[in-house]
Amino acid sequence: MKKFWQIIACSGLVLTSCLGGMAQAQDEKSDVEYYYQGEKIDLDKAVSISQNYDVVFFNEYHDQKSIHEAELSFFQEMYKQNKDMILSMEMFERDVQPVMDKYLNDEITETEFINNSRPWENYQTDYKPLVEFAKEKDMYVLASNIPRRIANQYTKVGDLGLIEDKDKIYLPKKHLVEYERYYDKFKNYMSMGDGQGHMMMTPERIEAFYKAQCLKDDTMAESIVEFLKEHKDTKVLHVQGSFHGDEHLGVVEKVNKLNPSLKIVVITPIEAKDYEKMKHNYGEDTIIMTFVRK
Repeated sequence: MKKFWQIIACSGLVLTSCLGGMAQAQDEKSDVEYYYQGEKIDLDKAVSISQNYDVVFFNEYHDQKSIHEAELSFFQEMYKQNKDMILSMEMFERDVQPVMDKYLNDEITETEFINNSRPWENYQTDYKPLVEFAKEKDMYVLASNIPRRIANQYTKVGDLGLIEDKDKIYLPKKHLVEYERYYDKFKNYMSMGDGQGHMMMTPERIEAFYKAQCLKDDTMAESIVEFLKEHKDTKVLHVQGSFHGDEHLGVVEKVNKLNPSLKIVVITPIEAKDYEKMKHNYGEDTIIMTFVRK
C-alpha cells in the first residue's frame, strides 16, 4: 500500500505533504535498463524509437532517484535527436503557466519562480534539472495539470459546479468519469490495506478520489492535445506519475479519446525483479524501463 500512496497521494490528489518524506529515500543510485518488444535496448535506441511517436509519456515513481536520473538523460538525448520538442509536466499546474513562461524567458528570478509556482517539495533534487535544461535550450515547458486546490475541493464536494468561478477557466472542457478497467485498477489499489488496518477507505471516499484522479487526467490530456493542435510538428515529452499512464490508461487513454490520430508511446517503470513475469502485460507501444527499488 505504501507503494500506491507514493504514486497517487503524492501526485496531488491528497495533500503533497508526503513529498518531503519521499525525498529522504532518494540517497542511492541504481541503474535502469530499457526493453522494447522483449529486446533489451540502450538509451540511444529507446530515444530513437520514441521519435516515431507524437507524444512520449515518461512514467515515474516519484520517490526513485534512479528513475529521475533516467528521465533527465532521456530528455537530454531526445533533444539531441529532435530539437523540435517541448516538455510537459504533471508537477506544474495550469494557473502557473505565466510564471513558468516568465522564468524560461528570464523575466523573473529563480527565487520569484519558486515562490509563485508551487513546486513540489522534491523540485530542487528531481525536477529542477528538467526545467533548467529546458530553459538552457530555450524550450517550452507546459504546466499541464489542474491546480491542486481544485482537485482537492472536488474530492470534498464532488461537484464541479461548486468550484469557484475564478477557477473554472482551468477546468478541462471534457471531464469523463468511466467505470471500466482504470476504475477497477484504482479501486483495487485504494481498497488494499497494509496488513495493519491502515489506509482502508470507504467506497464513497474511493469514488471521490477517483473522480478527482479523472479530472487530473482529463486536464493533462487536454493540455497536451490543445498544444499539439497549434504546434503540429512538435513532439511532446510528458512526465507524470506511473499510475497516470500505466497500461496506457489514465492520461494516455484520455489523449487517445481526444485525438485518436496521435501516435503515443509510454515508458513505464517495472522493478527489475518483476520484469520476466510482467513483460507480457504491455503492448507494442510501450518501452519498459526496469529499475531496482531503493
